[in-house]
Amino acid sequence: MRLSPVLVLAALAACTPAEPSADAPSPPELSPRPTLVTAADTLAWRITEAAGGLDAWHALPRLRFDFAVVRESTEVFRARHLWDRASGRYRVEYPIGEDSTLVALFDLQRFNPAAPEGTVFVNGVPVDSAAARDRLAEAHTRHVNDAYWLLAPLKLFDPGVRRSLVPDSARAGSEVLMLSFDGVGLTPGDRYWLTADAEGRLSRWSFALEGGGTGAHVWDEYVALPTPQGDLRLSTRKRTAGRAILTPVHPAEGFPPDVFEQPQPVL
Repeated sequence: MRLSPVLVLAALAACTPAEPSADAPSPPELSPRPTLVTAADTLAWRITEAAGGLDAWHALPRLRFDFAVVRESTEVFRARHLWDRASGRYRVEYPIGEDSTLVALFDLQRFNPAAPEGTVFVNGVPVDSAAARDRLAEAHTRHVNDAYWLLAPLKLFDPGVRRSLVPDSARAGSEVLMLSFDGVGLTPGDRYWLTADAEGRLSRWSFALEGGGTGAHVWDEYVALPTPQGDLRLSTRKRTAGRAILTPVHPAEGFPPDVFEQPQPVL
């Protein structure tokens, strides 16, 4: 979760900008552009910009998305996420067992996986503190995994991400961005290979995980997610033979004011 925005400049060329009023709201702060040192950096920046760019990402106030696994046209799992990006408040809901739903509430900005803090409910009932710590660590892992499947093109310049170019043996002359990690993330031994189309939009990725798993998925079904700094353009389906990962985005407003306290599922 990729069309180029249209900027109308000609009509503005002859205009004299008005003096801003004293009570005019400040424009959203723009993100500093990373220094592009290598060809891999340049390709990574093309992919980032095709996804809407870091200004739009940092301007997004809330994100509501799902992570669903589909096998042979049957959905077998779905986690529902709500993220208040300004405050760090986070809510995730997902099934455990056949007839129970877990709700985890925590502060993403202050979350420490070694000493998890937050609140966990199962079917609206609070989980005791000892079990809650394990469930909070599990819920935080869900955030890390599920959000990456949606937002990977916007995380190429995160601290600790190493970028390099490799040839694509399937298509002579094309370039693929390889990502590895310098001791960051839950599984820093993972490696990813990202292929972009002519516009820079991520069209395919493959990976080799430190646990031994491998995979390759086509990224498609792109949607536009509006922000105060333009649209984010995100893939909502990643497909491979007989299986798909769905990452649909939803409106993030309209929930009750206490949505980050509610024990019952609401997403």
